Amino acid sequence: MIHKLISYLTYGNRFYSVEQTQANGHIIYNGIGLTKNKSQVNIEDSFQCQNLDQISKRIPKGKAVFLVINNEFVITKKVESNTTETLKLVHQAFPNIKIDEFYYEVLNQDTVHFVSICRKAHVDDLLKDYESNALSVVDFSLGNLMVASLSGFISEDSIHTSNAVLTKVHRQINTIEIQSNVTEVNYEVNDTSLNNNQLLTFSAALSLITTSKPLQSAFESTQQNLLTNFKEKQFFTQFIKIGLSFLFVLLLVNFFLFNNYYDKVNELKETAQVLNTSKTKVVDLNGSVLKMQKMVEDILKSNASQSSFYSNAIITSLPEEIILSELNYQPLLKKIKASKPIEHNINVLIVSGTSLKSVLVSEWISELEAFDWIDHIEIVNFDDTSKSSSSFSFKIHIQDDPKN
Repeated sequence: MIHKLISYLTYGNRFYSVEQTQANGHIIYNGIGLTKNKSQVNIEDSFQCQNLDQISKRIPKGKAVFLVINNEFVITKKVESNTTETLKLVHQAFPNIKIDEFYYEVLNQDTVHFVSICRKAHVDDLLKDYESNALSVVDFSLGNLMVASLSGFISEDSIHTSNAVLTKVHRQINTIEIQSNVTEVNYEVNDTSLNNNQLLTFSAALSLITTSKPLQSAFESTQQNLLTNFKEKQFFTQFIKIGLSFLFVLLLVNFFLFNNYYDKVNELKETAQVLNTSKTKVVDLNGSVLKMQKMVEDILKSNASQSSFYSNAIITSLPEEIILSELNYQPLLKKIKASKPIEHNINVLIVSGTSLKSVLVSEWISELEAFDWIDHIEIVNFDDTSKSSSSFSFKIHIQDDPKN
């Protein structure tokens, strides 16, 4: 239980791996993200990028990353020997190298072993590049050797990676051949579908979950330094989060314990303020109601007397070919404002519309002028909107004391 808790605090439940390889002279970054839910591991994300800036956008800041260095700077050789001593196998594979200048990694099997080497200067530069791009590398591997952790779960005797083809004999890797053009191949690993570009990253990220690696290497101190630096950063981050949370809890307790009476006083003040505000609003509303009542009475006094009579007379005389769009009795002179009296054009009626025949408008106006309650008619607008219709607008001036 303690081990699981420490692992969760260190890595969380998301694990990432990046393979830096090469295709057609260009650097390729294959990445994968795994999630762990109880005893089940799922692929959360899988991606291929062209530069580290793209990688840093796919991997959240502060997450551990396993780096697989699988480019032209890594050399892998096969050694057939009965010995399993790492240093002896390295000297047999590369008898003339200065061992202090290289990182090396060995896959030990029964009699067939594989040794991968890479210059320390190159690996250290890569680690600095990843760090400068906010990628926290906690472990790394060289070449294609990490596939060994999955080879027992793959039924095929030929395994393709991003840049090589590995063959198996009696469930052990027998050959590793680098190829420039590797076709995409899919594999089933414990009900998980993986293509050849995902094998190395999946096995590397899985080693972070299982905390085991099927390889022997001579860079344990470098790996330990990477992991220690990562844990220190994680501890600082977790400490800040826990510290801020604890401080927040203290402030919250203080708020509830020492501000109880203050809140009650504020509630009483707010209640009194609301009552005063409500009283003021009631007075204002009463004044507004009285003003509105006066406005309505003014409108009713000015419009109620003859408006129905005039409207009925105009509509009754309207020819069928004329369509009205406006019949406005005593139109407003200005917009209505709450604090000012209503101003309107007394004894004026505006009529607007369209006619299918222009002559009908003139005839209708002549007919209207015959009404004894009309003083005179003022043409406001008369336009031919098309060959078949015209629009018009005129004012009817009503006598001050018409006789109906």
